[in-house]
Amino acid sequence: MEKRFKAKEIASFYIQLLNSIPDNYIDNLKLNKILYYAQAWSLVKFNKPLFEDEIQAWEFGPVIPDVYHTYKCCGKDPIREAEDSFDESSLSSEDLELLIDVYRTYGQYTGWKLKEMTHKKQGPWDQVYQKGKNAVISLESIKSYFADKELDSFDPDKLNLPIITAVPVEWDSSEDSIYD
Repeated sequence: MEKRFKAKEIASFYIQLLNSIPDNYIDNLKLNKILYYAQAWSLVKFNKPLFEDEIQAWEFGPVIPDVYHTYKCCGKDPIREAEDSFDESSLSSEDLELLIDVYRTYGQYTGWKLKEMTHKKQGPWDQVYQKGKNAVISLESIKSYFADKELDSFDPDKLNLPIITAVPVEWDSSEDSIYD
């Protein structure tokens, strides 16, 4: 059987990735929601869970308890360092692509917006949430909810970038050229 990850390993991947990009970070709320979406899309695309930890329905949406408790010391502040380092070479190319596509799709939102998104009526969280109880959200309910949805994936052909036909005039100077 192919190795499944622990949610904290995938959390470490995202924390390391975002902390390596200037002006980027992730907090505990957003991290838990991103992990939820990564699990959902792994179930849909690969028919297998990405990580083995259960996801519970808490007041502020889907939560992986082990990840939440590991980073709750950060409160609402950015998580500046992963508890453990994660070697991305342990990810298959499919898993790596999935994790990046998930972040590209959902990472643009705040943790609070992601919380709202996970609270949709008849969604997996909504189906099991009971105030004061941390009910498990089943993998089956997550998979069936996302089965008819689409995950944005990176397609360079769909980028709406201007076509560059010339360099700016100020670049056309022999004194700026190192190749003269």
